[in-house]
Amino acid sequence: MAISRRTLARGLGVGVLGAGSLSACTGGRRGAPPETTGPTAEALAEPDTPLTLGSIGASFGRPAAFETPISLALGQAMIDVNKRWGGLFGHEVTLLERHVMAEPGEDLTDVIAQFAEAGASAVITSIDEEALVAATPAFVDAGIAVIDVFTSGMGVRAPEVVSSNMLTRLAPNDVALAALYAEASWAAGSDDGPAPGTLALVSEDTAHGHSLHEELRRILDPDGGTVLAEHFYPVGEMGEVGPVVEKILATPPALLVVNGGPEAGPLLSALHEATLDEEGKRPTVEFARRLSPAASVDYSAAELAPESLSAATGYLPGAELTVEHVNMMLNLDADLQRTGYGYSPQAYDAAVLACLAAQDALSVDGVDIAASVARVLTGTEECTSYGDCSSILRTGVQSQDRATVSYRGRMGPLELGPAKDPRTGTLRTFSWNEANARQAAGDADFETPV
Repeated sequence: MAISRRTLARGLGVGVLGAGSLSACTGGRRGAPPETTGPTAEALAEPDTPLTLGSIGASFGRPAAFETPISLALGQAMIDVNKRWGGLFGHEVTLLERHVMAEPGEDLTDVIAQFAEAGASAVITSIDEEALVAATPAFVDAGIAVIDVFTSGMGVRAPEVVSSNMLTRLAPNDVALAALYAEASWAAGSDDGPAPGTLALVSEDTAHGHSLHEELRRILDPDGGTVLAEHFYPVGEMGEVGPVVEKILATPPALLVVNGGPEAGPLLSALHEATLDEEGKRPTVEFARRLSPAASVDYSAAELAPESLSAATGYLPGAELTVEHVNMMLNLDADLQRTGYGYSPQAYDAAVLACLAAQDALSVDGVDIAASVARVLTGTEECTSYGDCSSILRTGVQSQDRATVSYRGRMGPLELGPAKDPRTGTLRTFSWNEANARQAAGDADFETPV
């Protein structure tokens, strides 16, 4: 995928040059007007100030399934930054104790205040949309940059949520996801089967679920497509699947989107069996299925009908995992080979990006870090590790030249749009065999429509 190499303007102004002063020289012959020099730029210099980071996760709802790999990847990123590559500005970067939300609606105001008091200027989050929206004012008031690795719902970007350019997201938003689903629904239809551009949505009853539904309607409706059926259910509790299957098959869609967790398995099993012919061998109605990240798991140990997921495609944000990343994660927790590595590349990269943004800004101020994250993703010199990228930036400082880097980390190439959500990036996709075992299906690019 071609990524633009243009350098993005820093939205909050410069304000990041090191200590120095503008000077004017006077002198010359007696009686002659003094010779003057024009103003000069301040000298580039690294501050003698350590960077402190915080992080917030959740042990409930959609984020819970990814809490372990995210928290482990964050910790390892800090070890790499400090022990392998020498930290930042001559100091070790501090990662404060992670706060894990235990229940919906928890007020994070005091947690954020404690982070600010401890000197944190950036916080990495993996919480749901409702929690992020509620916490945003406190982050802004504290001057803390936020790098979120998880949310996609557009409620986070609603006009009334004033993030003051302090929030960056690394996962594709619902506009990008709806565009991918809509495209799949047009491609999956046929003249003798479900109509192209028709879609059914089964989703957890969350802000993200309703955001996705709204974006699907917004994209499909103007072109003559439609959401034929929608069904929302409490998080993790789909209940009886029979009525849901009946609703879907009342008018079979070209595409079914299941936006939930592992409870998708029984639904797809019942749906598959309901479409088989009288001999129970061949489906009489066929249409594609798309599963969200939490539902894109291995179902081989579940008691599902054979081939229940043969028409399904799942995904996780980010490019195909590198051997280095997999080995790193398995060294931390061997059980991840069974449970998965979801969002750990984004978590690792979020920590690295916070450090690189500070190095690029020559500042540990949250406003400056927030403004530099996009810059270190789309600069001129490509690099794939904190060590290589920081070396390029530091060499620029030493030569008094503003170098820029294009960090290509564990999640693959990523470019941010004007709202600091991903504009382009990569997804790794999955399919399932006859025994409902998950299999890697390769990478797919996404691009957020304007």
